[in-house]
Amino acid sequence: MKINKSEKQELLEMLNEMLERQAQFQQEINDMQVLINSLEPDETEPVEVPIVKTLEPEKKEFHPIKRPPQKQQKQDYFTDFLEKTGISSEIEQFIGTNLINKIGMIVVIIGVGIGAKYAIDNDLISPVMRIILGYLVGGILTFFALRLKTKYFNFSAVLFSGAMAIHYFITYAAYTYYGLYPHSVTFILMVLFTVFTVGLALYYDRQVIAHFGLTGAYITPFLLADPDSSALVLFTYMFIINLGILYISTKKRWKPLNYVAFVATWVIFLTWFASDKYNDQLAISLTFTSGFFIIFYLVFLSYKLILKEKFRVDDIFFLLLNSLVFYLIGIESITNHLNDNRLEGLFTFINVIIHSLTALLIYKSKKENDQLFFWTIGMVIAFATLAIGLQFNQYYTAILWSVEAAFLFWLGRDKKIILFDYISFSIICIVLIQIIVNWMSVNYNFSTNIIKQIYTPFISLEFLSSLIVIGSFFFIFHAGKKRIPEEKKDAGWLRIFNIFFPSFFLIILFFTFYTEIDLYWNNIQVHTSFEINADGYWEKAYEQINYDIFKFKSIWLINYSIFFISLLDLINFRWLKNELLNELIFAMAGIMVVAFLLGTLQNLIALRNSYLSENLPPNYDVNIFHLLIRYVAYLFCVLLFYSVYKFSLPFFTNKNIQKIFEIVLSVTIIWICSSELIHWLSLSGSTEVYKHSLSILWGILSFILIGYGIWKKKKHLRITSILLFGGTIIKLFVYDLTNLETVPKTIVFISIGALLLVVSFMYNKYKDLIFGKDEP
Repeated sequence: MKINKSEKQELLEMLNEMLERQAQFQQEINDMQVLINSLEPDETEPVEVPIVKTLEPEKKEFHPIKRPPQKQQKQDYFTDFLEKTGISSEIEQFIGTNLINKIGMIVVIIGVGIGAKYAIDNDLISPVMRIILGYLVGGILTFFALRLKTKYFNFSAVLFSGAMAIHYFITYAAYTYYGLYPHSVTFILMVLFTVFTVGLALYYDRQVIAHFGLTGAYITPFLLADPDSSALVLFTYMFIINLGILYISTKKRWKPLNYVAFVATWVIFLTWFASDKYNDQLAISLTFTSGFFIIFYLVFLSYKLILKEKFRVDDIFFLLLNSLVFYLIGIESITNHLNDNRLEGLFTFINVIIHSLTALLIYKSKKENDQLFFWTIGMVIAFATLAIGLQFNQYYTAILWSVEAAFLFWLGRDKKIILFDYISFSIICIVLIQIIVNWMSVNYNFSTNIIKQIYTPFISLEFLSSLIVIGSFFFIFHAGKKRIPEEKKDAGWLRIFNIFFPSFFLIILFFTFYTEIDLYWNNIQVHTSFEINADGYWEKAYEQINYDIFKFKSIWLINYSIFFISLLDLINFRWLKNELLNELIFAMAGIMVVAFLLGTLQNLIALRNSYLSENLPPNYDVNIFHLLIRYVAYLFCVLLFYSVYKFSLPFFTNKNIQKIFEIVLSVTIIWICSSELIHWLSLSGSTEVYKHSLSILWGILSFILIGYGIWKKKKHLRITSILLFGGTIIKLFVYDLTNLETVPKTIVFISIGALLLVVSFMYNKYKDLIFGKDEP
């Protein structure tokens, strides 16, 4: 077997290092033997020490590499240090035998390119002569490579790689810029050069040949002229180069070639795609994008399925990046050329098929590629989700996404694949956003004079899609209860899911019917204040809209919210028994009490004023329901307090929650009674509805409340009553005495004073019961 001197030198140095390590190891064995022999055992019987045959560290077989003697020079400590560590010689050898020849070849190639460009720009020689001279330079390099192959193998490989790069340059220039070759001849030459370079790289077993001969060919179009002048030729040329590069990178496991080809290909293609020269060339864009994508995808799979390489982080990056670039270029090309969402959805679905077939191939391979399989399945799901959004309208999209999320969640829990849990939850978040968009789309702008479209409440695709989403979410909720991840590492995720998913479910469930009620009253507004014109649009018929309709809408939305909370309270009490949900219901009930007192009661006042008014616009339709609606609202308020008392309070062990509930209930009853008194006084025509009558009512209610507090030994109710008495007295002196006649003034003071005396008497009579045995 013949090898060159540099390789023989490398082998001798490796042998020298191995012999030195062997000698050092033998010395350690000898030291250990001496130590063992010097030890005395504690047992009476002597310990047999195994005899180990020792070897002398210095042997005749050890032949250090002889270096020629050097003349004694002045001592250089830095040089001595480098020589002792071997760094100086190694670096020098690397630079001299490897790096310099590669840099030199790059310089030669650049020089050929610059010289060719100068000759072209100055028209020094004819086009045919330029091509001949280019081939001649490549031939000379090939000749020297063959002559030096036996003695200088590595150097020969570098020369060969440079020669092949130059042949690529010249062939491309001959076809593109001078038209010396027809398309078929150029194509055949490119194929031949690629095949020859592939064979050369495999023969020499040197990655540098592939880098110089094939990767260097990417520079060809940019050294000679504008690469965008012929996109078809450029990308055909790149496609052939990629085939060679990627075959070698797979065959020899030279993965850097794959990365270089990947980056170079997509950078060049994206540069062309973003330039003015693209000029809406859809066929070229889709053809070569698909070709490049498939090449890189197949090479990636070959590393995993054929070469059995482990799945790494960089694989995830290039897998996702390759798919993303392909998809974005394809979608942008279709959008610019056709502007058709259906074709965009079709293209996305094609991506689904590609990745589905890949997942099937990985599954059928029966190799240990679980990570690769699940990442591929994740891409299938991602593109399928995107295809649904592009192919269908917003309502069908919400339906299909929710069904997809339910299926993936069930599959993940059934097969114990936590990845599907994550994907399903991601889709659930998207569904929530889509449903909110759907709700916002069925609304009207009453500030305009024209309404072009009327939406039908409860009988519409929007409502149906919301119901199906609710059904899918209920299935997810039920499946989540039956199948719980067993891994401890999934406990954190399970806690997050059990908080956010029920919240999303409640939001969709609540607002599905809320928006329909809102739409129902908005439609009444349209029919009341607008008329259909000749174009079929609803045109504003009155100067102002009917604000009473908005009052009714607000009341019924609060009534619905109270009913929803009460029903949810019952469900949680009977079946769910979730303490966190119970706390949420209690807080929501408090919010609804505030909304009722500040919202509903104020709207009831406005409706009563409309009922009593005699100067209303003609689009106002006043009837008895303007007054009766208040009692319907009272019933819903009673339902809220009953549900909280019956279903929510039993969950709480803290007595302060019970006290808060009783105080809020007392204040609400006093507020409603006050509103009802004002209501009837207003209907009777009284002009002083907020004065002495209201003060007397507060005094009576305070008396009743303090009596109940003494009877049930509830200090918090007694304190609430005392505060109400204090507010009544302040109102009496600050507000009621203003312009009040003597008789009413006398009645008010006597009434309130008598009530206070009775209260004082009760405190004195039952002081032992109140202060002696009362709860703390």
